[in-house]
Amino acid sequence: MITKIFIRTFPSTEECDLFESLLETRWPSLLEKTQGVTFSAFRNKQTPHVSTVIWFFPDEKTQKQVEKLIEEHIQKFTRTLSPKTVTFSGEKTLMYST
Repeated sequence: MITKIFIRTFPSTEECDLFESLLETRWPSLLEKTQGVTFSAFRNKQTPHVSTVIWFFPDEKTQKQVEKLIEEHIQKFTRTLSPKTVTFSGEKTLMYST
């Protein structure tokens, strides 16, 4: 399993809200043809202008497929809203659960 994390810091809470509403309306139809992909978005009440999105992909091929969808359908909005973005991508190496 591969994980990719996007942490986007927007200039305002309103822009972050706008971006997340876009994700909420766009991703269900864009992901219809994928299998085994999980997408979660997180916000912190103390920093409501920061959006953290965590993706889980079953393999690299699926990750590339979704990254292409991001380039085609989502990046134009991030360019317009211009958040500062930090990304991380990697494979799970360790997990503990109780």
